Amino acid sequence: MATASKPDPGQHIPMHPLEFQVLLILMDGELHGYGIAKEIERRGARVGRILPTNLYRRLRDMGEKGMIAEAPDPGGEQRRLFSITSFGRRVARAEAERMQAMVRSARRHRLLASGAEEG
Repeated sequence: MATASKPDPGQHIPMHPLEFQVLLILMDGELHGYGIAKEIERRGARVGRILPTNLYRRLRDMGEKGMIAEAPDPGGEQRRLFSITSFGRRVARAEAERMQAMVRSARRHRLLASGAEEG
């Protein structure tokens, strides 16, 4: 059972693909919302069309859940910078482990090539 000081990452998985991509991007460093959207596009993540209202709503929700933190831009611009929290890293790890188990299952059922057969 999770305590107040150590929330359970498992409560937040499975994650919405956009949220997972946000966490992956923020693992590389702080970024503002527009930069997050552009990086998702650059990486070719298949999360569908990124509408600003949807992205900022997800960022707000992720902040409320303690996965990301928000700070004003030190450069004095109006943008807010987002960073991943230690809890956000634990949630991202739990989601990655869940997805890894799904891929193993898909390989066992021959839906995907095994690592030895790829190349």
